[in-house]
Amino acid sequence: MLRKLSNDQKLLWSFLALLWINFVIFAAFTYIAQREQLIENALQQLTHQSELTGNTLDEWMSSRLGLVTGLASEIANKAPDQRESIPQVYFERIAETGLLQYLGYGLENGFYISNPWPIPDGYDPRLRPWYRSGKQAMEPTISEPYLGVDDYTTTYLAFTAPIIKGNQFYGVVTGDVSFNDIHRKILSTPVSYNGQFNLIKSNGDAVLRPVDPSTEDTTLEFFSSSLSRDQLKKSLSATSITEFTGDNSIVVFYPLEHTNWWLTAEVEKNVLLAPVYQNLTSILLLFMAIALTTILLQKIFARRVYKPILRKMQTDYHTNLPNKNTFIDQMHKLTRSNLKHGLCILVHFKDISSLLSSYSETMVLDIQRKTLKRIKNSFVRDYIVGSVSHDQIALFIPFINTPNNTFIERRLQHLESALNAPFHIEDENQEQHTILTAINIASARYPEDASVFDIINKANMALSTLQNSSSHYTQYHNNVLRQLATESELIQAFHNALHNDELTLAFQPQIDCSTNEITGVEVFSRWYSKALQKSISPQIFIPLAEKHHLIRRLSIWLLHSLFSYINSWLKSRLPAPRFAINLSSLNLHDPVFIKQFFQLMKSYNIPANILQIEITEHISLELFSDGDNPLEAMRNHGISIAIDDFGTGYSSLTYLKYLPIDTIKIDRTFIKSLPASQSDLALSKAIIDIGKEFDLKVVAEGVETVEQLNLLKLHGCYQIQGYLFSKPLSVDELFEFVDRWSSHDHPQRITSR
Repeated sequence: MLRKLSNDQKLLWSFLALLWINFVIFAAFTYIAQREQLIENALQQLTHQSELTGNTLDEWMSSRLGLVTGLASEIANKAPDQRESIPQVYFERIAETGLLQYLGYGLENGFYISNPWPIPDGYDPRLRPWYRSGKQAMEPTISEPYLGVDDYTTTYLAFTAPIIKGNQFYGVVTGDVSFNDIHRKILSTPVSYNGQFNLIKSNGDAVLRPVDPSTEDTTLEFFSSSLSRDQLKKSLSATSITEFTGDNSIVVFYPLEHTNWWLTAEVEKNVLLAPVYQNLTSILLLFMAIALTTILLQKIFARRVYKPILRKMQTDYHTNLPNKNTFIDQMHKLTRSNLKHGLCILVHFKDISSLLSSYSETMVLDIQRKTLKRIKNSFVRDYIVGSVSHDQIALFIPFINTPNNTFIERRLQHLESALNAPFHIEDENQEQHTILTAINIASARYPEDASVFDIINKANMALSTLQNSSSHYTQYHNNVLRQLATESELIQAFHNALHNDELTLAFQPQIDCSTNEITGVEVFSRWYSKALQKSISPQIFIPLAEKHHLIRRLSIWLLHSLFSYINSWLKSRLPAPRFAINLSSLNLHDPVFIKQFFQLMKSYNIPANILQIEITEHISLELFSDGDNPLEAMRNHGISIAIDDFGTGYSSLTYLKYLPIDTIKIDRTFIKSLPASQSDLALSKAIIDIGKEFDLKVVAEGVETVEQLNLLKLHGCYQIQGYLFSKPLSVDELFEFVDRWSSHDHPQRITSR
């Protein structure tokens, strides 16, 4: 996830796309909700305003109709000869009210008066539209707009009432009002949302808009472009207020009382919905701010937060190399390209725990850095490298073609030689140390042996086969699986052996040829597996026990069995020899085992002076921390310490000065070629001389011939162990051997010469 946050732009754009979708959804809901609410509120306000303005207009028209109707009634009720003599003061009083701009009446005989307004020459009221409409209607009417005769530019409405007496028509009374005056006083009333009032006819044409004197435009047009005439017909009602919501505007229709006209209040939707658009704009700006902030924060966090964290998650703390997951990911990326073949090499530090316990972390890291440098110098081609565990470094080398086994063998051999050479490391006090490391190497091929996700496991399988091998490098092959299956069968049988008490002890005497005394016996474990129906060599089951964490259980069994035998021996009349016990390196680094060792000695009352601990030369390299050396603790209890197989490892002779060693044992590999091999003779003599220099006892193992014995005695080695005197014996056989030797009745007893 952190890798995506730091590198993957798709994730960033996916987040922004999701943010955009949320914005669109939220904006849509906001638009729909606010739009409906605004339209509903607008309709309510427009309806209310239309009612107020419509009522005002109706009252305004009623007052003027009432004025002309009253005058018509007054004229009709006069005598015929008096109908032409309305006092001028009446007209003056009307003029003072300002209700009408012109007031006059005309009779059928052509008489016309409009005091105090002048009458144009040749004016005949009977020709005017309002006169004809009033005569035709025989009731008060409001005329269509018409041009005045004074300037033929101003538009007027005529409020007309017929003069009727006894159903006899005598003429009309008319009062004119400028249409612009209606707009100025009533139709120009402010409408919410910047809307406007209009007067329309049933066909939708505007009654008349205000006249612009500069253009003299009096064209009558359909009042709105937001609805069609069909829609208008469906929306109009002569008795009630109606509403219409179109694509571009909303309209409220108010039917007027005295005319076949409607007062309309119209609002453009873009003005009405302006708050919605403003909110959407604000939301859009907020989204853009969030998006820009997200991009900026992603850049900052990727550089300052995610990538450092990711780097720590992807690298090994100690080596700063890519860790296992990162290494596999890098291999996977290579194989997704044009890469067809590859070789995975696993470098295993066998003694990393000993290194960490013996040297500072800085020195161990220096060893690892120099190891990487040696790896780099061993390969001329590009490769990737990673730390797949605390004690393993992995390499993956790409190849165009499949590398053959011979080529891989040569590369592994060269790498093994380079890595197992001594390291010269400087400590914090600038003192030089020469350090040898035990390194095993295994390889597996891609894709022949495994996929990139399983290739490390296959290399580890191959690596595990080196556990009991003298070789330090190997390749994965099909036999590995069979070998591991055999190992699994063995370990299961070994579990059963420990549980069913199938193991036994064997003892091989050590003879001091200078005194002809039995000075000690070496204790061995023997195992005959009932499940496998065969004997299993200690060279097989002891490393197996170490590998599968059974060595403590095996060693405790050995101590119980041995101490029980020693306890019985001490009760016999025979002298007790010194019993040499082989302990594993894992035993010496196991504080629980060391504690149990001393507890068992106390429990069985075993004297310390008849015990000897044999350790391999490799263990002597594993220096223990000050005050926590189990060898020193054993030596302080009186137990002697011997180095087994001396001369076969890489130990420094200077370690003999600091380790509590009493005895060194010449390995049987040097003895078996004597006296024929001069080199083995020289090595054996050198070990004998080292023992003398350090005042140590020297025991020769594997002596089988008298010639070997005589040669060893010639060079000063008298402690002998081998088939020349005895093979490994059971407990009863050992009793018998010691008894016969003590009674000077043994056929191989050697006299001093």
